[in-house]
Amino acid sequence: MSYKIILVPLLIGIASINFAQKNPIKTGDFNYEHRFYKEAVENYLAALNSDKTDPAARLYARQQLAFSYHHLFDYENAEKQYHSLVNDTANEDFNIFVNYGHILRNNGNYHGALDAYLEYAERTGKASEIDYYSMACQWAIEHQEMESDFTVSRTNIETGGRSFGVAMHNDGLIYSKAQSSDYNKHTVFYDICFAKCMDSINFSPPTKLLGSMNKAFYEGAPSLTRDGSFLYYTGNSSERVVYRERNREKKHFQLSKNGTNILKVFVAEHSDSGWVNSKELPFNSLEYSCTHPCIDENNSKLFFVSNMPGGFGGYDIYCSIKQDSSWSKPFNLGPQINSKEDEMTPFILGDSLFFSSKGNMGFGGSDIFVAVLVDSAVESVKNMGHPFNSPKDDFAFVIRKDQKSGYLSSNREGTHGYDHVYYFQKEIPEFPDTINTLTLNKVTGKPIPGVKFTIEPDIDPNIMKIKKTDEDGQLELILPKHIEYLVTFYAEGYEPIELIVPKENREDVIARFGELELIPIATKDVVLEIDEIYFDYDKATIRPESEEALRKIIEYLNIYPEVSVELSAHTDSRGSDSYNQRLSQKRAESTVAYLVNKGIGAKRLHPVGYGEKKLRNRCANGVKCSDEEHMFNRRVELKIL
Repeated sequence: MSYKIILVPLLIGIASINFAQKNPIKTGDFNYEHRFYKEAVENYLAALNSDKTDPAARLYARQQLAFSYHHLFDYENAEKQYHSLVNDTANEDFNIFVNYGHILRNNGNYHGALDAYLEYAERTGKASEIDYYSMACQWAIEHQEMESDFTVSRTNIETGGRSFGVAMHNDGLIYSKAQSSDYNKHTVFYDICFAKCMDSINFSPPTKLLGSMNKAFYEGAPSLTRDGSFLYYTGNSSERVVYRERNREKKHFQLSKNGTNILKVFVAEHSDSGWVNSKELPFNSLEYSCTHPCIDENNSKLFFVSNMPGGFGGYDIYCSIKQDSSWSKPFNLGPQINSKEDEMTPFILGDSLFFSSKGNMGFGGSDIFVAVLVDSAVESVKNMGHPFNSPKDDFAFVIRKDQKSGYLSSNREGTHGYDHVYYFQKEIPEFPDTINTLTLNKVTGKPIPGVKFTIEPDIDPNIMKIKKTDEDGQLELILPKHIEYLVTFYAEGYEPIELIVPKENREDVIARFGELELIPIATKDVVLEIDEIYFDYDKATIRPESEEALRKIIEYLNIYPEVSVELSAHTDSRGSDSYNQRLSQKRAESTVAYLVNKGIGAKRLHPVGYGEKKLRNRCANGVKCSDEEHMFNRRVELKIL
């Protein structure tokens, strides 16, 4: 796992690496033993480039080089070295096949990994040893489509190659930065710093946290209390750089019995001068590491990882309960979370515990999981899938309280196992704009069937549900966002309408589509039937509810100021023919008078009463019809002359 470097204790020795400058393999072994893997790589490469290295030593150097790349999480170079070794008949270390399978999984080659595991089983007869790894490959293959609606973007945070996680604080991030700039060539140590957030993925240059917490070696894995008053973090137990067993107790060196500079959990208090009063927590020990603390929002539970005795594998996740001013004996969260491999970087939010694991079913390296806790008992555990997880190492997951955004660390991009900090955000589905419109005759107010449209630029015809308006004049357009469109509506006998739909802020324009009024072209003998001009019963007095229909006639006549029209009134068949003729003539004249009063020239208007001469249905004299059928015949018509 990419964060494992902070968990590997710094072993301090009295020997100098200068003792073996003339023997690069011995120098490499010294660096390898002391976890200086970058330096070890250079040593083993030097041995392989030397003519003085015999075949047996050359094979050994190749194996150690592969192991060093593996420890550096440089999966690409590790794959090359392991591939060379598994195809070398001189290699008799069949565990290389298992390591090769692991690396292939990290690089997303699950079928190749299966072949490597099976090769190990065939050569050793130990098929049971690779059962879990085979199942892990099958799981990854079957869950490739395991997606969630989040997007992941890389930040500009410079980790120096290794990320130890972040804590969100005061519009920025607290994280660990390398103490020197030559981290690409040498093993370096880390201090805790703060970088202000410029936006979600860009941060200002970091500043080292003030106070007494940053020491000579590793400080990292920060976790803040909710009010920002206390910072829990990981650090080495001792500042000593030279170790001698006989001085361990005499000099009170904070080292393990074998000289290991153990990792411990500390807490520091915020003050005006920085982070002060740093002290270690009571469950630490000199014989095992405790690291990656995470304090819950109530400051009552502390989750952390440790390789203390009694666990299920490498590093397990534990929990300690706050008891007044001290902490309870930690308890292991159990086999649903902890495996025979390493579990790391816990983060608690409500009853959800997020963590990374290399031992639970995942996509290759360390995957991010979420466990639901009920009274500290594990109710369920779930792999979070893509895009949080990749075939490589994904860890140090933190999420905001609204669970819509946060940060994680991963070495998923590029080569050489370089960790980056990533920002993730819940993806709000962006659907095209669906525009429903009703096309109407601007004068009559009636729907227009068969209205067609053109769109520029052209879009995928599969997006369009309807190519023209239906019998009710309705039309649905589906337009992708962030593109400006010119939409033209046209129909025979009508002036076309052009509407520009902008890239952004479309609401006002879309509202105009609600009822789209097309203007009839003023062609000779075109008749416009207007049903919504109402008169008092048995009179020619225009009722107030007719004003909207009359307003539309006025607008139309103003659009075509040279046009003259016949304005005719029609009745139903009830009553005598002569009476209906006189009534319709009066109503036509009354309508013309209204229009003249509103500014339309009298010479343009010719009132005609047709009575019941032009019925639109069967309801002639003597035919029994409903009121609705008779109403259909009562109307005013506008005929272009």
